[in-house]
Amino acid sequence: MLRSTPIRVFAHIVMVLLAAMMIVPLWSVVATSLTTKFASLQPGVILWPAPFSLEGYVTLFNRLSFWLPFTNTMLVTAAGTTLHVLLAAIAGYVLAQDQLPGRRLIAGTILLTLTIPSQVILVPLFVVFKQLHLLNSLLSLIVSELVSAFSILLMKTYFEQIPKPLIESARMDGASHFSLIRDFYVPLALPGIITVAAFQMVHKYNLFIEPLLFINDPKQITLQIALKSVILTESSTSTNDFIAPNVMMAGIVVALVPLLIFYPFMQRYLVKGLTVGGVKE
Repeated sequence: MLRSTPIRVFAHIVMVLLAAMMIVPLWSVVATSLTTKFASLQPGVILWPAPFSLEGYVTLFNRLSFWLPFTNTMLVTAAGTTLHVLLAAIAGYVLAQDQLPGRRLIAGTILLTLTIPSQVILVPLFVVFKQLHLLNSLLSLIVSELVSAFSILLMKTYFEQIPKPLIESARMDGASHFSLIRDFYVPLALPGIITVAAFQMVHKYNLFIEPLLFINDPKQITLQIALKSVILTESSTSTNDFIAPNVMMAGIVVALVPLLIFYPFMQRYLVKGLTVGGVKE
């Protein structure tokens, strides 16, 4: 016990330092966003808004119309996540059926697609979207990466853990595929579904390369592109285009708030989904 005490003290010190490295920058961002334009221009790290002001947020939403990219991002996130989970669940259900011919070959082929970097298909995807007249449309961001091998195989793993006698009994009672999915597969595999939804929500919310390539219309830009524009404008030498640090930090805070609200509620499902989903009984 005596020997372990110094180790525990050292471990606590390291954890405190690591936590401070993450908390202090975030705290500084929030403090800077809540101060005035001139106060945010002062050199050094701002840890307390003095004087307190919502000027940055007012400028962000009134002058820069930040609500528009925020709304676009939420729409893409909601629609893209819903369709992604639906298609992944259907594909996982099909692959979980023992009577499906060549299901191992199909699953192996899907697994093989994980080796293909998403950046490789961006140019072909751009060409296809151009031919389908989907450029400068939020639909292009919703359709992009609408399915993924990770989500499909995770749902397949969860569905395979559902007791076979339970499913066979329901089939003998005349249950249809839709009834099986609704009454058995979805409730029993809920942690897996929530895991897929959580990862896809974060992915869609943080899209950057896709909207940068597919969207040129200012009315269709998303949150991450708007943040890039604010940061670039902040370095402008023109007085009319200058954006103070408090406005830039306000944009970062607005972008972080949905994720900060989202994670505490989804954390236990994420952990359970990633651990239980890989356990074979």
